[in-house]
Amino acid sequence: MSQSTLRPRDMALAFIVIVVWGVNFAAIKLGFVGMPLGLASLVLQAQAFFSLVLTALWLKEKWHGNQLAGLVLAAGGLMLIGSAHGVSMPLAGFLLTLAAAFMWACGNLVSRAVGRYGPMNQLAFVVWASLVPPLPLLALSWFMEGPEAMSAALQNISVQTLMALAYIAWASTLFGYSAWNLLMSRYPVNRIAPFTLLVPLVGLSTGWFVFGETLKPVHFAGGALLMIGLLVNLFGVDLLTRLKWKPA
Repeated sequence: MSQSTLRPRDMALAFIVIVVWGVNFAAIKLGFVGMPLGLASLVLQAQAFFSLVLTALWLKEKWHGNQLAGLVLAAGGLMLIGSAHGVSMPLAGFLLTLAAAFMWACGNLVSRAVGRYGPMNQLAFVVWASLVPPLPLLALSWFMEGPEAMSAALQNISVQTLMALAYIAWASTLFGYSAWNLLMSRYPVNRIAPFTLLVPLVGLSTGWFVFGETLKPVHFAGGALLMIGLLVNLFGVDLLTRLKWKPA
């Protein structure tokens, strides 16, 4: 049965998933190139807002004042962090990343809806679902890049890229999404989705620790707002209840 209050072990599991996904952007940076990773990690977190809207419309999950307040604070934190990266990003890349955030939200909706029918093997669900994306991606690569580029990429693949692929496949996808879907099946989306707002914070910290990237005061201010927003989302109701309670 779904619960509104997260059990400590489930909260710990959510934080582990967020760390795995935050480090995932470092793996992508080591093995590939594409849209600026700091910006990509920020734009992807629009899925938290998409998720709340979709579940409210289709699953009739209700929002609470503390959850909206927490999201507003977190959105402010994301904007502060994003301001430190400037606005130099390709429009097509931004739109595609935003579309990916919407698809992630749709996946959250599916996981939550399926979870209402009872427990299931989340790892098996992720494995079977992972059989679908390679087909359209292969077709898109063939159409947009051509067979020559695909062949060259395979012939020149490096150990570093293989290690990045292994991390993305095993840690980020199989473990991360299995654990995430499990949490989605147990709790309302508005209790779980906001955790992903911390992914950019983990990504920035990893960039600083691994790649020596500079962190500015605005990053720390944005990170503080993200943490406060998550705390308000998770514990706002309990805090208000305690403040209103008066001993006899």
